[in-house]
Amino acid sequence: MKSIFKRRAEPFVYHEYYLLAQKKWAEKMKRFTDGLSKRELIWVLLLFTVLTSGFLIYNLYSSFYKEAEVSTPSKIKTINLKN
Repeated sequence: MKSIFKRRAEPFVYHEYYLLAQKKWAEKMKRFTDGLSKRELIWVLLLFTVLTSGFLIYNLYSSFYKEAEVSTPSKIKTINLKN
């Protein structure tokens, strides 16, 4: 447990693909929100939050309350273990 809280001697290095994806995402979001005012940014954030939480709730509801689809197994094939 003590090793978890020990200070690192060298900084953590992220993988180059992660850093590239992070940079591309930041550039794309910067272009998307460049001309928006503070009020519009808040509305976009609220819209994003509502849509993603609605999608999450829909997925949870459909996974828990969906009727169980039981497919009938096909003809059982025996495995010949004698070689």
